[in-house]
Amino acid sequence: MDDLVAIVSGASGGLGAAIARRLAADGFAVATCDLVPAGGSALHADLDVTDSRAVGEFVARAERELGPVGVVVTAAGIQRTGASEAVAERDWERVLAVNLTGTWNLVQAALPAMLARGRGRIVTISSEIGLGGLERYAAYAASKGGVIALTKSLARELAPHGICVNSVAPGPIEAGMLLGEAAYSDDWLAAHVPVGRWGRPSEVAATVALLAGDEGGYFVGQVLSPNGGTVI
Repeated sequence: MDDLVAIVSGASGGLGAAIARRLAADGFAVATCDLVPAGGSALHADLDVTDSRAVGEFVARAERELGPVGVVVTAAGIQRTGASEAVAERDWERVLAVNLTGTWNLVQAALPAMLARGRGRIVTISSEIGLGGLERYAAYAASKGGVIALTKSLARELAPHGICVNSVAPGPIEAGMLLGEAAYSDDWLAAHVPVGRWGRPSEVAATVALLAGDEGGYFVGQVLSPNGGTVI
């Protein structure tokens, strides 16, 4: 990529941090954002991705201080689990706000400059749960399914303008948000994951790196799911 600046949201978490490290190793100047500090990036901002104004200011700062942003990775996300009839309205709204609206805020903030340059890569982080659903994860599944639909719509709109939009939908990953959840116990892992192990954050990061780099230029609107065989 001629544009060697990448933005990664949610970079203090296991997946986001791994993605930021991989892109930095690939030569990108990485700007990160999250609610809490994330180390190792060229630029970091503590912010809530649901705050569109703060996100816009962060993207403008990254462009100003680091240069043209060529890659955006939307890894910020949260989850709330429980029986659907007991999900609190505030939890439903917060999950949708962070996972779906937060994705939209970052993408929309970066688009004007990408469109002006006629090139870019956008990689959203969704989930295998957004592909197949999971009991007690209604809000999370809805938000990640929404991310996938958003990705495909953006991909159709933006590919003619030189911007490739794709999604990475991880399965059960060690150090990810789902580690330790009852639905992802070791017994479940043994019964449902054909490779018989947790995925590694580095494997997700490698998938993102493919889509973000020069070799990702013919991927448009795709959902790549490193999941060990849980979704086939």
